[in-house]
Amino acid sequence: MKKIIYVLLICVIVLMQLYETYAKTSIDITRKNGFDITPFYQPQGSIVADSQTGRILWEEDIDKRWHPASMSKLMTLALVLEKIQDGSLSMDKKVAVTKEDVRFSEHPLLSNNKMYNGTTYRVDELINLLLIPSSNVATRMLMQQVEPDMKQFVEMMNQKAKALKMNRTHFVNPFGAANDSIGKQYLPPGSKMTDDNISTSRDFAILAHYLINTFPYLTDFTKHATYISKPHTPYEERFHTYHHSLEGDVHEYKGTNGLKTGSSDKAAYNYTSTVKRENLGLIQVLMGVGHWDIDDSEYKRHVIGNALLDEVYKKYEYRQVISKGVHYINGQQYQVEAPLLDVVEKGQAVKFNIKNNQLFVSDGKRQYLTDEMKQPSVSVTPIKQSNEPFNTYTKIVLIGICMLLVLYIIYRQVKYK
Repeated sequence: MKKIIYVLLICVIVLMQLYETYAKTSIDITRKNGFDITPFYQPQGSIVADSQTGRILWEEDIDKRWHPASMSKLMTLALVLEKIQDGSLSMDKKVAVTKEDVRFSEHPLLSNNKMYNGTTYRVDELINLLLIPSSNVATRMLMQQVEPDMKQFVEMMNQKAKALKMNRTHFVNPFGAANDSIGKQYLPPGSKMTDDNISTSRDFAILAHYLINTFPYLTDFTKHATYISKPHTPYEERFHTYHHSLEGDVHEYKGTNGLKTGSSDKAAYNYTSTVKRENLGLIQVLMGVGHWDIDDSEYKRHVIGNALLDEVYKKYEYRQVISKGVHYINGQQYQVEAPLLDVVEKGQAVKFNIKNNQLFVSDGKRQYLTDEMKQPSVSVTPIKQSNEPFNTYTKIVLIGICMLLVLYIIYRQVKYK
């Protein structure tokens, strides 16, 4: 009986190891991490990448085209932040609410905050409203600070996408809702009502990588689960995030600090998230989780996302792999000019390659978000080997041995004299 139990235990262990080895989908990983979830919630695309280098650490259908929904507002925001960066717009500029803004804030099919004619909002307040309640009227007001002509603004969005190598992305409006939900009067002239923004999980990871590396303060806006607009005024409104992996929310994941969710009848549930933990920053994008009419999909996207993050943090770390100084590498001495930091697998011996006097980790084929993103490397200088038959260290050792032999001979002569 004991032998049978022992064999069964071995079988269970082997099966668990096989399952871990061959778990291929987001749902597989989520189940492996202890969550009971059905294939109904399988994302249409998911990606996890290192926020420092852009190295892809998890991928699944990352180039499948899908509707980003309100994640589109991140590109609108990118153009706003660029204007702030170049000094042509300031965070504290006050923007007056117009009658048109009031009407748009009452749009029955779009997420919004309530606007009142004659009130003003600072640009930073509008950014919070764009990010937290995904306010479309705040998005429109910010867009107008960059380019009042929406057709021109959408063209700017697409130009920026092209510059960032978001090669499978095309925007038709700055909001993210489908054109037929927005209405002709709020769209660029000539827009087709059947059009919708389109992108991929890879492309939105590229956008997130650009945002947090160019505007690192952005997470100061996105890391809070609650935002109060116009506190202590007749216009005060309290908003709670849809990003439920933020710390303090229902599916909190330690280290989560941004960025934006998106959902619609066509898109189902998406989100772009940024996390910093254990000295490793990550970008994560999930698209097309569940179904718009199944409310639990909003929360299941975070269950899946958290499981994928656990898997990546379990496997990888960001650390110094070699220090500055003299090192013996692949049979040759080199002066390493600076410390090399990189994302590597935990518990694995680090091997190096040197090409054109650049040192980098040799760990098989890697993928990055774009071809322009390169593996970290540092400069090295070969140290010329001595032409003498013996180097200094060898000489010292030989002299020491000779001295010991002389002492031993003297000792023997004295002892037996």
